[in-house]
Amino acid sequence: FPVKYKDSTLEYPHYQFRNVLYIYPRELNFSNRSGERARNIAIKVQLLAGEGDQYALPVIFGKSNCPAFTSEAYAAVVHHNKQPDFYEEVKIKLPSNLRDHHHLLFTFYHVTCKGQVKEGEKLETPVGYTWIPIIERGSLATGEHNLPVTSELPQTSGYSFISTDRAPPGSTFKWIDNKKCIFSVDIEAVSSVHTENPTLDAFLTKTAGLQLGQ
Repeated sequence: FPVKYKDSTLEYPHYQFRNVLYIYPRELNFSNRSGERARNIAIKVQLLAGEGDQYALPVIFGKSNCPAFTSEAYAAVVHHNKQPDFYEEVKIKLPSNLRDHHHLLFTFYHVTCKGQVKEGEKLETPVGYTWIPIIERGSLATGEHNLPVTSELPQTSGYSFISTDRAPPGSTFKWIDNKKCIFSVDIEAVSSVHTENPTLDAFLTKTAGLQLGQ
C-alpha cells in the first residue's frame, strides 16, 4: 500500500484539555557588549504573573531527577563563547486564566568557571534581561521572536506589558548593543484553550468583546 502522508492543512480537534507552551532559546550575540565579562553564558527562563521573582510561577516541567514542576529552567552554559547557540526545550503548563501581566522573562548570566572561588564571590552574575508578554493583542505570542536585551531590569512598574522589541523610543532601558535584536527564541503552543488559526482567533476575540460590551 502507498504511504499515506499527513495533510498539514487539515485541522484536528482536541479531545482533552491541553494548554502547554514550548520555549526554544536559539541564539545570543554578546560580541559587542561592553562592561562586565560575559563569556560563559547561561539563560534562565521564568513565567511570571507580575514584576519580580516573587511572582515566578511553578509551572515549568521539571527534568527526570527533579520535582515535577519548578519556577525556573536553565539552558546549558556555553563555555567561552559570546555568540552561543542553544538547544534546550522548556515546557510550560500554562495557567488557564492568562492575563496581560503574565510574561516570559529571560535572564542571562555569566558563570564563573574558576577552579577555586573566593568566599563571598558569586558563581553567576546577571548580565542581561529580555521579556515577552504571553498575550499579545489577545493571542498567544507564539512564533519566532528576535529581541534586544537590557543590561538591567527597569525600576519602573509596567514594563513587562510590552515586549522589548516594541519598547517605545526614549524609554529608560539600558540597551545592550544600541537596542539591536541580539537574542532569538521560538515559542510554540499546544492548546485546546487558545487557537493559532488567525481567522478563528479574530472571530473569538470579537465575540468576546461583544459579550463584554467592548
